[in-house]
Amino acid sequence: MQITLPNPSLNLQRRPKLITGILLIATIALSSCGFGNPPATVEPATVPTYAPGAAVTASATPVTQEDEASSGVSIEVPSTQTGSQSAAAQSGAWIYTGEIEPEEEVTIVTEVGGYVLELNAEEGAHLSAGDVILRVDSSTLEAQRAQALAGLQAAQAQVELLQVEASETDIEAARAGVAAADAAYKRALEGPTEEDLTMAQSQLFQAEAAVRRAQAAYDQVSWNPLIAALPESLQLQQATLALEAAQAQYDKLVKGSSADIIAGAYAQVAAARAQLQRLEEGPQEAQIQAAQAQVRQAETALYLAQLQLDKATLRAPIDGIVAQVNLAVGSMALPGSPALRLLSPTVQIVIPVEENRMAQLQIGQAARIFVNAYPGELFEGTLAAIAPQLDPATRTVRVTVRPTGDATRLTPGMFATVELLQE
Repeated sequence: MQITLPNPSLNLQRRPKLITGILLIATIALSSCGFGNPPATVEPATVPTYAPGAAVTASATPVTQEDEASSGVSIEVPSTQTGSQSAAAQSGAWIYTGEIEPEEEVTIVTEVGGYVLELNAEEGAHLSAGDVILRVDSSTLEAQRAQALAGLQAAQAQVELLQVEASETDIEAARAGVAAADAAYKRALEGPTEEDLTMAQSQLFQAEAAVRRAQAAYDQVSWNPLIAALPESLQLQQATLALEAAQAQYDKLVKGSSADIIAGAYAQVAAARAQLQRLEEGPQEAQIQAAQAQVRQAETALYLAQLQLDKATLRAPIDGIVAQVNLAVGSMALPGSPALRLLSPTVQIVIPVEENRMAQLQIGQAARIFVNAYPGELFEGTLAAIAPQLDPATRTVRVTVRPTGDATRLTPGMFATVELLQE
């Protein structure tokens, strides 16, 4: 006797009760017909359990030929899947859903500020790694680089000067400078000579005579209301100032050299002797090292200036597709502001797999991908990566599936169904 179950379109939650009732009626009917053997106990078919994110597998307990023979009943369990999902369940595939996403997503930001002079990207454009995306005004950065370059050249010239041997003419000039500094220092220590006093007094007398002559000329026109604008008034003022200067010079000589004058003269002597020693002995090792350190410092400054100048030009870091552009030619780019978003042309799907199935996962495991945008089309894929840890909230592990065939039509954001095939 063969009993056909109701239409599989009935609610899954009603099927266990319905199947159990049919089996019970069949058992009673067989018993009433007088069969000698006791009726075999037939377990109700177990329908698949559906849970969010879980795989859909056929877990019903099959009815063997022995059960059929003992009970005399053949039961046909209707399929709960259609098409590719039914085939996947029969082959033991795990079915998951996810969203197609790019393997890489890069947000490119400007590192230096300035007006956007050039923009070579628009949404949907394909870029290669190294392509120029954007240029900002770099006139200030170019001036800073030129200044750093000049500083480096000056430091290098100083090193070269230290390494050049002094000529005999330079040494003789340095010796003459030492002699002149020594003489000035001695005069400061000894004070003014009688000749210096006589000369200063003579200059003082001349200044006094000039004031008297200017005063006489002034007196002759002093009645004029415009006396302040006449040349006699200006001449008297100039003569008076010259007399005051001559008087101060004479008083200074009479008073003698002060301590600061003597110290200044001694400093001149020391500097002249040091210069002569450097020319005669050549540069010291410490001087050369200090000059070379200045060169290295100038090289670093030039490198930093060049680095900032290079940042005024943005280039694509990867091959990708422009997903979003946030700037335009003529706009002001601020340091750290996002310029555009770049997506890699290759895509992937990340799905959560239950903890109890981790042992059966392996890299390279075959997969099939279906998307709603292309009904009935199959895209081959493979398991490419398994996350190193579980999500403690869902007790699932993130698994990455990548297409292995032509996936140019798979666009990030598409809804996809993934079947992980079991060997």
